[in-house]
Amino acid sequence: MKYFLVCFLLIISCKSGKDAGALNSVIGTASNQKSGAILYGNGEVYAIAGMQSWDTVFLNKKVKVKGHFKLMVDQDKVEIGNLGTFQAQSCPRYYLVSDATWELYDSD
Repeated sequence: MKYFLVCFLLIISCKSGKDAGALNSVIGTASNQKSGAILYGNGEVYAIAGMQSWDTVFLNKKVKVKGHFKLMVDQDKVEIGNLGTFQAQSCPRYYLVSDATWELYDSD
C-alpha cells in the first residue's frame, strides 16, 4: 500500500511539474495549419484549442495570446473542437492554449 501511495504522489508531482512552467501569455506569429490555428513564438508552437483558423486581421501578423497553457509532448493525435480527432502533422511538442484571448501586438 505504501508503494502505491508513493507512486501516486510521484505521478502527480511529475504531472504538475510539467505544467509548473506554464505561461499565461505569449507573443508570436499567427498561422493556419491543417490541425487548426497556431502561433509560432519563442521557438515554440502554440495550438489554440477549438479554433480552426485565424481571421485575416490576425493571420501572419504578430499576436499576443493569453490563456491557460498546457505542454503537450509526443502527441500523435490532435483534437479540434467538434470536428473530431486528427493525426498530428509534425509537432511532437507544443502548447495547447485553452480559454484563449488574443490581440494584435504592437511593440511600441
